[in-house]
Amino acid sequence: MTRFLFDTGVFVYAVGAPHPYRDPCRDVVRRARSGELRGEASTDLLQELAHQRFRRTGDRDRAVETARAAAALCRLHELRPQDVLHGLELYRANERPGPRDAVLAAVALGREIAAILSTDRAFDVVAGLARVDPADTGAVDALTS
Repeated sequence: MTRFLFDTGVFVYAVGAPHPYRDPCRDVVRRARSGELRGEASTDLLQELAHQRFRRTGDRDRAVETARAAAALCRLHELRPQDVLHGLELYRANERPGPRDAVLAAVALGREIAAILSTDRAFDVVAGLARVDPADTGAVDALTS
């Protein structure tokens, strides 16, 4: 199985309103629940997901439960000072991604994870990190082999 890091957006789209990415992201989450996909994530994903869900719904309990459910599907990596420092350098060196996503890229690179499952094309410019689009079924299938 190929190691990959989840981007928060996968979970946001999976639980969100109708959108072209909702069904592909729901399929990814379903496959993660079944054990077919085993992704990894930064612990920062949990607070970002809870924050986003609370802002959208105003339901604090549901936001926390959504983040906990996502945590159960991932191997979690704590955010280390060197991740933030490396992320800031990635941010400085590239127009995209923004600072938060640059830190996420640094988490992946610092743990020798070569792929990120994300809808965000900003990751396409990060050297050493391949973005897998959740809507690309063949690419998602490749993560299982």
